Amino acid sequence: MKYSVVFCVFFTVCCIAQAGAPLSPDRVVARWEPDDDRPDSAVERHWKEQPREMISQVREMLDRAALPGYAHLYEQAQRHLSVPVRNNSERIDVWLLWADVQQHHHRFDSALSALDRVFESDPVHVQGRLMAARIHLVKGAYKEARNHCIRLVGNADLLTASVCAHEAASYQGAILDNYQGLLALLERESLPGDARGPWIRQTMADMATRLGRPQEAIDWLDGGMSDAASVSYLLQWADAQLVLSHPEKVMERIEPVVTSAPAIDDSLALRLALAEQSLVGEEWQAYVKARMALRVQRRDVEHASDVARYYLQLDPDPEKALHWAKLNWQSAREHSDRKLLLKARKMAAKTSKSGEEQ
Repeated sequence: MKYSVVFCVFFTVCCIAQAGAPLSPDRVVARWEPDDDRPDSAVERHWKEQPREMISQVREMLDRAALPGYAHLYEQAQRHLSVPVRNNSERIDVWLLWADVQQHHHRFDSALSALDRVFESDPVHVQGRLMAARIHLVKGAYKEARNHCIRLVGNADLLTASVCAHEAASYQGAILDNYQGLLALLERESLPGDARGPWIRQTMADMATRLGRPQEAIDWLDGGMSDAASVSYLLQWADAQLVLSHPEKVMERIEPVVTSAPAIDDSLALRLALAEQSLVGEEWQAYVKARMALRVQRRDVEHASDVARYYLQLDPDPEKALHWAKLNWQSAREHSDRKLLLKARKMAAKTSKSGEEQ
């Protein structure tokens, strides 16, 4: 899962320590929630009697859902929110939280529709505009993303509005100019110690990556690494380390996080398997093989990028890699998604050419 999914949720994130446990076949690795989102009668009653408390509970769920091992809370939050959404709630917080859940599941149009409800009540809602801008960037709609950032000027602090605008502009060309512009701004303003800090670090790391500077990306992320780092944050850091061929660093930092979490995030397990490829052992590779087979069986488009990468790097299969890379490109069109698709096409073309020569 990318930083795009979680960066704009500016709430305090708490990390609850869990007892470590070795990887084993009978360990909980994921929670597959039923498609039926209907809540029970108690949830219905609580929304009617204590709506503010319910919003607070859902917000806490989503704060924790961003942490390793808690992704199942997105489904729980969705079931809880389905009550006020179905009842056409007039509460801005409901629609903002619903948008966050929808973007996590790559239902971007649904997320944007929910944000439209937010803007009907508050046209300059800062968090809503940030979320809308990021979703449009993921969709490859750069002009629309920048328009949302422009709405922040004069309505948000200078740093927040500037980071949003520079990031959007960097996708329309002149990425180096925008990266340097933010560097100069951060030298004057300094990184904030609140929830904007990780978001800004991830944004700068992403721009450094697109500039072909993986070590700078790592430096940005290392500066804000903590025990409460999100899955998105850890994935970004691990990918930069893998680009620099530092598998041992990935294993050293990521493996303890994954094995001590209450459930295993497949995206993090994939990075461990990729690191393990260059080291001794096959445990994570075997685990990921089973998980990817299950995702293929379930036609899990939400994790298409992981499946495509698996068939590109761990179990080379040009046809499957290209198929899943194309599925991923249909909804996510960021720099990493484009690279994934290009690599899959290159592998497929090379295989096709080799077959013709034979």
